[in-house]
Amino acid sequence: MNVNIVRQKRRKKAAFYVTPNGIELRIPARLSKGVVDWILEEHATWIRHTCHNLPKQTSVLNEGLVFHGKNYPTQKDDGTTLRYDGSSFFVPRDWDEITLIKSYEVWLRERAREYVIERAPIYEQSLGVKAKKIRIGHQKTRWGSCSSTGTISINVRLMLAPKEMMDYVIAHEWTHLVHFDHSASFWDTLRTVYPKTDDAKLWLKQNGHTLQLKKTD
Repeated sequence: MNVNIVRQKRRKKAAFYVTPNGIELRIPARLSKGVVDWILEEHATWIRHTCHNLPKQTSVLNEGLVFHGKNYPTQKDDGTTLRYDGSSFFVPRDWDEITLIKSYEVWLRERAREYVIERAPIYEQSLGVKAKKIRIGHQKTRWGSCSSTGTISINVRLMLAPKEMMDYVIAHEWTHLVHFDHSASFWDTLRTVYPKTDDAKLWLKQNGHTLQLKKTD
């Protein structure tokens, strides 16, 4: 079975994670091999099903590019940069796939920053808070984070999901400026500013592993 075993010193319980690189089983550092084998055997059906449904690696030049949950075709032209007109992406004729992938992520990061800056004030006004700094990251497993100093980080891969998922994560992280935890008060407050919280959580749990940006190294 194609499962990457990751031992972590501070971890107390074993748990599976579906990442852009496949399935990980994260376990306490001292967990015995026998217990690990038992966990894998107990979840063998789920592992096979999940592996089968992981996105297949394809050529973005042939298969198109994803933006806000929709796939758009790529067309080569005489331009010098990646362009998007609302229905297609246009790619310079002399670009190879690596160049396109790098430019695509840069483009997505720019669009992500624009989207967050546009939407964040809605939640800041509702919550009476303001972030100190906004950054766009490419985290492996986290969709967003809020530091104790008020810096909020949003995962660029959310630009591959429907807009509602980005809105949910923005609302989630800005709510952390009010409640720096995941207490009942946090979730109650979040649901007041983003009523579809439960739907968004479920969507990301079921589909988050499909939001992948290809690596170029």
